[in-house]
Amino acid sequence: MDVRFPAPLSPGDVVGVTSPSSGVADALAARLEFALETVRSAGFEARVGRCMDGERHISASARERADELQDMLLDPAVRAIVPPWGGETAIDLIGLLDWDAIGRAEPTWVVGYSDISTIITPLTLLTGWASIHGQNLMDTPYRSPAGLTDWLRIVQMPPGETFTQTSWADPVM
Repeated sequence: MDVRFPAPLSPGDVVGVTSPSSGVADALAARLEFALETVRSAGFEARVGRCMDGERHISASARERADELQDMLLDPAVRAIVPPWGGETAIDLIGLLDWDAIGRAEPTWVVGYSDISTIITPLTLLTGWASIHGQNLMDTPYRSPAGLTDWLRIVQMPPGETFTQTSWADPVM
């Protein structure tokens, strides 16, 4: 299977925000808005989904989370998807996603680390879509450590452009 890279994002493209695991508590609404403004200031539209409740351990039921994620993955207007952060319940979505339908769709950038790895690993293995193991939305406003490339830069790179990542413990001199 060949790896298929999503098209680079351009100004005006939609970045979907959904919580496959933990949502954002009301007490952190200002931090969420700050992170969303960072995406908007990069020239993108931030479209926040319904599965964002942070008052419980999970943002919504497994079915609701899977449906929202799949809807974003299949919506050609959504060019990237980034969760606010991880959690530990994305595993509940694996059997609920229609991997065949997703695999037939045009690839979308899926970005994140922590529990989102539970989604991006089968996404790449089952559909061939490239994904980005990088900052979650709530980390986006903050400068990346030396040697790491910010996801907002990666999703805009033209095909064929390369970059090098290094361990933060081994910074580029």
